[in-house]
Amino acid sequence: MNENVIDVATRWWVGLGGAAASLTRITFIILAAWALVMVLQRAIRTLRARIAMRMDDAESAKRAETLSRVFRYLVAVVVSLIAGMLVLSELGVSVAPILGAAGVVGLAVGFGAQSLVKDFFTGFFLLLENQIRQGDVVQLGSHSGVVEVITLRYV
Repeated sequence: MNENVIDVATRWWVGLGGAAASLTRITFIILAAWALVMVLQRAIRTLRARIAMRMDDAESAKRAETLSRVFRYLVAVVVSLIAGMLVLSELGVSVAPILGAAGVVGLAVGFGAQSLVKDFFTGFFLLLENQIRQGDVVQLGSHSGVVEVITLRYV
């Protein structure tokens, strides 16, 4: 009887040690991902500030801020997805089927939201290439007006 209790306690203790090691690795992954996001976002903000100091007009500074915001969001999403996959892998979940399913879902969403994705890319290149600015007068067909706001989705 005592040997059974000792064996059970030993197996439980060894299992607890494995869980503690796994929890430690998961905590490290999350903290490293958070630190990486913070460092990269600070680097993007610093770069934006340096670029904004060289610009002489407010519109260019706004454009730099918008692009900075887009890149900061993109960094957070990419690092979070990678960290999530690492955590799932650490928990013993096979990420290969998840990545395969994500590819198929991404393809389906890509076809379904083709115009939305096209709008985002168009807005990104409008901002990046500085094709139009706030205050510009534009004419579309028989309508004309002044550009008040430029975002990734609309002008």
